[in-house]
Amino acid sequence: MTVARDIMSNKVVTIESSLSATEIAKIMDKNKVSSIIITKDQLPIGIVTERDLVSKIVAQNKKPSEIRIIDITASPLVVVSSLTPTDEIAEKMVDKKIRRVVVMDSNQPLGIITVTDFVKHLHDMLADSQNYNKNLYEQLIEDWEHWMS
Repeated sequence: MTVARDIMSNKVVTIESSLSATEIAKIMDKNKVSSIIITKDQLPIGIVTERDLVSKIVAQNKKPSEIRIIDITASPLVVVSSLTPTDEIAEKMVDKKIRRVVVMDSNQPLGIITVTDFVKHLHDMLADSQNYNKNLYEQLIEDWEHWMS
């Protein structure tokens, strides 16, 4: 059974909630991430994504340097444990209409699972399936050749 820790991205960036949207955007760009976990007193309280920056600031013609990141933070965080089965995670994401969940253990973020992580996982499963079918087919041919000789 595949669980959260098997497909999560390990790169997690956390930032205190006192920064501006401009500062958050710069940190996201520098770290090449599409989301940042927002913390208060070192505890995760929410998440900000590139989409949040676009829809809540740029699209509304607001000045990013004047927007406190806490004002656009999606909260509460949707979290799973590292041992949560991937089918439960997928169901949670579909039900809540979200694109990412945070993998946490003991109030510490360990990773993030995004829709892209699921696509990669699905690709790996299909590749494994094709290899299994190829190996099975080759074994059948070998068995047939053995019995026909």
